[in-house]
Amino acid sequence: MSEPRKNRLSIDGGQVKEDEHVATYKAIPESDTEFRSSKTNLGKSKEKISADGAEEKLLKKEDEAKIITRVDMSDAKYVVGDHRNGDAKIELDANKRQFTGMTREEVLKYADDPFWVNLRWSLFVLFWVAWLCMLAGAIAVIVRAPKCGPPEPRTWYELGPLVGLELVDAVEPQDLQQDLELLKTFKVQGVFVQVPTYEVLDKRDTLDEFKILFNKIKKIGIRVIVDLIPNYVFTNHTWFVQSENSTEPYTDYFIWTKEQPANWVSKINTPAFTRSDKRQMFYLHQFCDNCADLNFDNPKVVEKFDMVLKAWMGAGASGVRLNNARHLLVELLEEKTRVGRGSSVDADHMRYDFWEHKHTTDLPKLKELLARWSKIVTKESEPTVFTLKEDGSLPDLILLNHNVSMLRPPSAAPVPVTEDADALASRINKTLGSWPILQLTDTNDDRELASFAMLLPAAPLLNIKQLSADENDTSLLDLVNLRSDASLSHGEHHVAAAPARNASENGLIVCARWKEGHTGYMAVYNPSRQDLHANLTAVPSVPGTITIQNVSPAVKLVTNYTKNYQPAEDVLVPAKSTVVVSYVPIKHEKREKDE
Repeated sequence: MSEPRKNRLSIDGGQVKEDEHVATYKAIPESDTEFRSSKTNLGKSKEKISADGAEEKLLKKEDEAKIITRVDMSDAKYVVGDHRNGDAKIELDANKRQFTGMTREEVLKYADDPFWVNLRWSLFVLFWVAWLCMLAGAIAVIVRAPKCGPPEPRTWYELGPLVGLELVDAVEPQDLQQDLELLKTFKVQGVFVQVPTYEVLDKRDTLDEFKILFNKIKKIGIRVIVDLIPNYVFTNHTWFVQSENSTEPYTDYFIWTKEQPANWVSKINTPAFTRSDKRQMFYLHQFCDNCADLNFDNPKVVEKFDMVLKAWMGAGASGVRLNNARHLLVELLEEKTRVGRGSSVDADHMRYDFWEHKHTTDLPKLKELLARWSKIVTKESEPTVFTLKEDGSLPDLILLNHNVSMLRPPSAAPVPVTEDADALASRINKTLGSWPILQLTDTNDDRELASFAMLLPAAPLLNIKQLSADENDTSLLDLVNLRSDASLSHGEHHVAAAPARNASENGLIVCARWKEGHTGYMAVYNPSRQDLHANLTAVPSVPGTITIQNVSPAVKLVTNYTKNYQPAEDVLVPAKSTVVVSYVPIKHEKREKDE
């Protein structure tokens, strides 16, 4: 039975018979045929009118073979999958074997080979030799590296204290034995003794008398520093008499001039030049009317003072301090009026403070003289002192632009203590940094002031009256022993004015000393005439709580501290008294964070 004839739709939507051949695509419109024909003709026309006149051609087969990469079809793999539109997927290099290393048999084949055995042993030995060399090098670096040893200890004069000893008689001074026992009790390191200067060159008996005194002092472990005045001799001295008569070699031993410079006033506010009727010239005297200044531009005068230094050092002195040394050299020029800072408001033209004195102070050649004499005073057996005595009439030499490295230690002028705490702290800070000899002075030789001076980074110079003979009062002696502590000998310091509690102005002065890993100490001095409660919270390194470390018996009666621990913001300090506290140093920013 035959199937019924089925009708199908043509592309145009009409019905066609089954046995009829029907196109399976849509006929291209005539307009499209014309467009393609025109496009082909346009391409051919472009070939003919190309810029280089060349026509496009297909590559020849031999040329095409040169640029076609040949692939070994044995390494190709056909991927079976959905091949649409007759596409086929081929993976190249799919059958290549991957490298998997040597097999066990191959490794064993070379394991016992002499070449590889020797190579392995050589590398093994080389590794350990190199390792041992690096270890030895590391040990050598550690052993040979510079050691960070302890800091150099302070010298005897830096530790102090030093005391000025005023003697009436060189051999048997009044109460000398009692004074020496007091000096020994307070572990005084050195004493300054005023001695004759040029007289020892002519009178050997004078030097022998002082040798006896020096031996007494040295037996109790105290060194002697002699105070010398090199500037002048009295007008009845043999040298001046010979110079006034123009007798050689003394003619130029002193400063003579036919015409005196204008505006020269002595330190005692009298004319600095006096006329000699014998020589018919003027001679200079800056320090007294019956003395004459020596001429240190004359090498013979310098040699004379060399002999003086050698004589006293040979007599057993451990150092020299020169008085008025900054005025040793002069220039005979006119002086000018002192103006600006340092000038005296009340001074007139007949007063020393009225003039600048640039031609009689700190002249350049002074450094050469100081360096020369510093070498003479030096001893190989012990550190010696060579310094200057400042009187406070001029800015300290260590504050000027002078090379004073030959001074050991540098010396600062005495610092008068006033109730202006800010000015006092500023004055002290100007002298610190070079560990100078420093003396704090008060009208009453205040013993409490000596306690404060013990904590300063300087060699404290005391008056013997500041040492107490009371056996029950060991507060100052305890502070003397404390000066060898690391915080005081090599630690940091902070000297500043501090306010009283609930006060806007500074009324006290503090000196804090601390070193990392050590106990910190601080001295608080009240220069006013009323009791104050110190607020110490602004002092660097000080925590919120401190410990009362040292007070004198007189201060104990007023303060009556019942606890050792006190808040740093409330420390009672009586008038004209010192309170020393201890604490665990902390960083300032850490305390602010805790607060």
